[in-house]
Amino acid sequence: MAGNSGLAGSVTLGNGVIIGGSASIKDHTTIGDGAIVGAGSGVTCDIEAGKTMLGYPAVEARDALKQWAILKRLVCDSKK
Repeated sequence: MAGNSGLAGSVTLGNGVIIGGSASIKDHTTIGDGAIVGAGSGVTCDIEAGKTMLGYPAVEARDALKQWAILKRLVCDSKK
């Protein structure tokens, strides 16, 4: 679905956008072609084409995965 999606606040979705279940998107936001928004994520700003976003607020997937790996390491280290 390209152009205005008809959602409140005129969210604009590019072609081939995938939005996971229970994701929330702030009004007046544009999501570029081929972007992916993970389930339960919260989009608070425009997303460039081809980006994968995760979390609340949504951050680029590679950044979210780095944060997860650091937290996992801290938890594992604290159990030693």
